[in-house]
Amino acid sequence: MSDLLPPSVGLDASALPVQPKAIDLAVLKKGTKDFLDFADSTKDVFYSYLYHRTGSVTLANTLLSEVYMDVLSKALSLLWFGKLRVSMLLDRADKAVKEHRETEADLDTLYLPTLVWLSDEERRSVGSMHDALWTLPDEPQRLLILSLLVGLSDEHIAELLEMKPGLVAANLAAAKELLISRWQPSVELQSKLQSIVFEPSLNLSDENALRFALVEKYNSLRMRRYQWVVIGGIFAVMSNVIVASVLAFTVVVAPPTSMRGTKSQVASLDAVLLKRQLELSDAKQAILATFQESKRIEALSVSRDVTALGLASALEALKTQQDQEAEANRLIKLLQRADTALENTVIKPMIAFLQNVVDLL
Repeated sequence: MSDLLPPSVGLDASALPVQPKAIDLAVLKKGTKDFLDFADSTKDVFYSYLYHRTGSVTLANTLLSEVYMDVLSKALSLLWFGKLRVSMLLDRADKAVKEHRETEADLDTLYLPTLVWLSDEERRSVGSMHDALWTLPDEPQRLLILSLLVGLSDEHIAELLEMKPGLVAANLAAAKELLISRWQPSVELQSKLQSIVFEPSLNLSDENALRFALVEKYNSLRMRRYQWVVIGGIFAVMSNVIVASVLAFTVVVAPPTSMRGTKSQVASLDAVLLKRQLELSDAKQAILATFQESKRIEALSVSRDVTALGLASALEALKTQQDQEAEANRLIKLLQRADTALENTVIKPMIAFLQNVVDLL
């Protein structure tokens, strides 16, 4: 994209880092050479990003120093074993923008007058572009600023953000569609989006102040790290001395007859163990007695049930016999009435037979 820009704007691609540098601790002991080289190679791109991210030169200058200091502190922390990346600067910048209060933008006085190749109507439309841009999520904002406003190619953005060029191109196309849908520029202006690049220049005094601040920050962090190392070493030595002193005191002061106390402790432990065994035996006996009593009660209950069952059967048989006797007596009475009425000699033998049956019952 930078090949299509006017010669007065854009960035020199040779001044940008091709690959983030790893922190060399051996070099850092001599000074902030690695970090200063990283700052020198990224400050132009990062300062332009900050300006288009905030729309204010004053806030961009403030955030530039603040973000580099924070990244330096993280790079010198004991938990950091990575590389210095441009994405670290961008992530910290996005967070810092949200933490600071909004300031008055100077796009109308600084940015728009540089777009002399656009018409007045197109410049007014570009003036509203940042308002739509700032409503987008962080990642689309980042890609659009680096591509449309800073003028980096897709390949260069992929190198800085450590992404694949194809992924950068796809995400950038989606971000442009989202921006156009919210910005609503004219069709003619959409064809000129590659010519709205603007790179604000960093003041030389501000740049020198940033370098001095980085050196002082590095020295203070290095001194603080050495202080923690010294304190940790002293604490480790003192801890070893204290532990060794306590062990020596214990060995020297302990009398030779200390084994007697040990034997007494063992004997007392044996007595406690014997007591626990006796308690366990008593508990087992109690459980056995309870089990036997339960079995006895269960047997008695079964016997009671059987007795109740036999009594019921006997009562049923007695009732049946009584019913049979009653029926036989009723028949005898009927036969006797018939004999008295008919005076038939045949009925008497039948009455005698039934009487025998009743006697047998």
